Amino acid sequence: MKKITILLLLGLSLSVYSQDKFGAFTGFNYSYFTDGIAGQVLAEESFGLQLGIVYEKELSTKVHFRPKLAFSQQGDRTQTEGVINFDPIVGGDFEIDQIDTKLTYINLPLDFKFWNKIYVIAGPQLGFLVQETQMGQFNQKAKSSVDFGFNLGGGFTVNKLFFEVGIYQGFTEVYRYNYFYTGNSVKAHNGFAKFTVGYMFK
Repeated sequence: MKKITILLLLGLSLSVYSQDKFGAFTGFNYSYFTDGIAGQVLAEESFGLQLGIVYEKELSTKVHFRPKLAFSQQGDRTQTEGVINFDPIVGGDFEIDQIDTKLTYINLPLDFKFWNKIYVIAGPQLGFLVQETQMGQFNQKAKSSVDFGFNLGGGFTVNKLFFEVGIYQGFTEVYRYNYFYTGNSVKAHNGFAKFTVGYMFK
């Protein structure tokens, strides 16, 4: 909680005292786990909320630093139907979409914005896990409370409104399920697609 409080105070201080642009946004995530980095994806209908604040500092006429502070619902938020037949000793029909775990993060995307009216955004992201809810039979705890990954997306502005779409790929291993007999394993990383609507106050 101390980390979250510090991040919130940092975001608010940037918004209040900065001479640069700041705003607020909301939207939704279509979230999933990937097997490794950009590995197997079996996405279910798993939607979550995101909302937060954004700060923008001009570095040049075509490049802006655009960090955000976001509340983000992620993970596999849809419970897989039926009984899963999986034995970690001999393997089975385990698939990554059977990790039915709701995750909630406070994210700090450190994005850069390229161009203005129509633009590209890219940059690293830090996430701090604040809630974990298991819905299925695989009841591991997350291996790390800190998630690190990369954002890539684009957007456009209409007056003070902005609209963005993007994808996130986590580099941090969140869960691992080992097949001891075969030596194989599923290494679950966070991933999601996102759609955002926001408003710049100044």
